[in-house]
Amino acid sequence: MKHMKKLVTGLLSFVMLLMLVSTPALAEAKSEDNDLVVALQADATHLDPHVSGNGISNLMTLAMYETLIYFDENLELQPRLAESWEMSEDGMEYTFKLREGVQFSDGEPFNAEACVANYVRGRDDESLRVHSRMKAIADMEAVDEYTIKITLKKADNTFLNKFSQVTFVSPKAIEELGKDGLAKESAGTGPFILKERVDGGYTKMVRNENYWGEGPEIDSLTFQVVPEDGARIAMLKTGEADIIYPVPPTHVEQLEGTEDINIKNMEGLVYRYVTLNNNYTLEDGRQPLSDVRVRQAMNWVFDSEAYCQVVFQGYATAPNSVFAGPVPYHADQEPYTKDLEKAKELMKEAGYEDGFDIDIWCDNTTIEMKGAEFVKQQLSEININVNLQAMESTTIADMTAEPAETTKVQMWYVNWMSGSYEADGSMRNILHSEYFPPTGYNTAFWVNKDFDKALDDALVETDKDKVAELYATAQSIAWEECPWIFLGVDNSIFAEHNYVSGVVYMPGGHMDFTHAVLDH
Repeated sequence: MKHMKKLVTGLLSFVMLLMLVSTPALAEAKSEDNDLVVALQADATHLDPHVSGNGISNLMTLAMYETLIYFDENLELQPRLAESWEMSEDGMEYTFKLREGVQFSDGEPFNAEACVANYVRGRDDESLRVHSRMKAIADMEAVDEYTIKITLKKADNTFLNKFSQVTFVSPKAIEELGKDGLAKESAGTGPFILKERVDGGYTKMVRNENYWGEGPEIDSLTFQVVPEDGARIAMLKTGEADIIYPVPPTHVEQLEGTEDINIKNMEGLVYRYVTLNNNYTLEDGRQPLSDVRVRQAMNWVFDSEAYCQVVFQGYATAPNSVFAGPVPYHADQEPYTKDLEKAKELMKEAGYEDGFDIDIWCDNTTIEMKGAEFVKQQLSEININVNLQAMESTTIADMTAEPAETTKVQMWYVNWMSGSYEADGSMRNILHSEYFPPTGYNTAFWVNKDFDKALDDALVETDKDKVAELYATAQSIAWEECPWIFLGVDNSIFAEHNYVSGVVYMPGGHMDFTHAVLDH
């Protein structure tokens, strides 16, 4: 890992270098080693790919584990561990021809039986996040050594999108290592193998020398956790990091003027919101967030346009539905533009004119805390006294995985992007009543049967116009009911040194390092 024990020396060396070289020399900078260092805002919550489902965890685990199919940078499905696939006319069966000659990093063969073992694990263990992906499957059968047939419980026109998120782990590792062991040792088919990890510090991987495909040219890949924005910027400038994500919006223009650094500014798919636990109970027994008028008031008092400017320097857009505009079947709703009088009126009607006290959880990163502080300031205008609690992302992940009976979440400043890039995936796991933690992320514990029915009906509908109508209905219901405070959609902004090549950047913050190269 670059200069992990010699940061001060590295900084001094950089200052001396600036005194000796001109700008053109900087533009021809080289990597001093073959370790690609990526500085991230937060850490993975778990490195067993079946356990965790948040963005950072997926980013890391997808360097070690692979899926049968995947979305490329154009958001089109492509084969990976599967060479091809077919769907039956009734949409109930999918047959995948698997790639031959692939091994897991522990030496076990990847084949149809390995796929079935992964299915059984996800089907039987409801504590795994992958369980939600397996619920739709009635059976997975090994037709022969390199063919599997999947039979669904009912037709689901989003199945392939969702199945593109299912990674495959060595059956031997599943049995012998389990969740605890897979947090410290990898056993996938991917281009990298886990070498060492310090929770909250860094995760280092080395190149899988037995990778089945054309793999990376780098020797190792290190993810460094750097919550503070200024520190990530400093690491990029000194060469301590080769890539950083996210780039703080306040530093975009500054970095764009640096000749040896490339900025990747992509349209946002990450939706930011504050989840409102409908079951939150005050000391007097009242449940303010169970009243839709209170939830609506919290949205009418919130200034999304100002939020996008203050927190993201304009590199974000105000929301007009419950998921980002580029996602198919997005349906525009009437925005909640700031109306303090309407918000106060709703609070008075609901009996909360004097407000109440409530906690908000957020990651302890610069921009997350800044955003949560903005929420706190806005809600103070309707006498809601917010206590901000910033914590490590891994701590919050554990705490928000608690079921309704034991959860302590009141409000959670969070973001979501479905890796399946479709409307159902953008809503189901975080709003459907069957996806309360730990199975899903509906930490608002919001229940609306009409919303659920619209989503469920859309899955089996074959007429695209009717599908669009059902998804529009679902969005309209959620927008009116306000299970969240709707905040905004920020751009995905990456920065890399110009000696980095081969890394594929995806909307929403994902990076593919399969063909990564460092010019050194």
